[in-house]
Amino acid sequence: MCCGNPNSRAPRCHPFLALGFDSRSGFSPGTAKTSIEGLAQGGKVRKDGRIISVPLAYKTRRIDFGDGEKLAMTIPWGDVSTAYATTGIPNIEVYIPGSPAMVARARRANRFRWLLGTGVVQNFLKRRIEKTVKGPSAAKRDAQPTFVWGEATNARGDKRTARIKTANGYSLTVNGALAVVEHLLAHNVPGGAYTPSKLIDPDLVTRLPGSGPMQVA
Repeated sequence: MCCGNPNSRAPRCHPFLALGFDSRSGFSPGTAKTSIEGLAQGGKVRKDGRIISVPLAYKTRRIDFGDGEKLAMTIPWGDVSTAYATTGIPNIEVYIPGSPAMVARARRANRFRWLLGTGVVQNFLKRRIEKTVKGPSAAKRDAQPTFVWGEATNARGDKRTARIKTANGYSLTVNGALAVVEHLLAHNVPGGAYTPSKLIDPDLVTRLPGSGPMQVA
């Protein structure tokens, strides 16, 4: 177990960051296709500073993203990479809500990952997406915000939890990209790679349209 007392002889924690989001607007065709492509690659988490492959739905836990506690499972989301660039925390997992049935389906899919990666299956699934997935309408996006959650644990085992309610994920992406463009037009920024919070500031998300305040406990 992690120790809460730095003078204790109990093992110390490894700094850890768990992130997650609850968005109910559904996938756009592009997001759905990207998810299909990722099925064969399995899950991804960051452990001891390295991104490693793990099974789909590798871990589950109950999380209150900001709208009530729900069962959640790990997913191979981009924050496994970008959150490390922002924070330097070497152990990172990302979660989304998932019903018991959804978790069970994801774990069964681990047995067939080799098949899901074949061209025939990929093309079949993507054609189905093109026919059936239309993406959320503007009205649906406006009516369905995203609840974002994060939990950071330091080497002593101390935890802090943050939550924020934002605009729908697709709207947030557009507004965030425009904010970055405006910043680059107004400032002389040295070349390199940045996350938005590193480029501008950690409070950027709270200033985007549809966002509420960051709540930290």
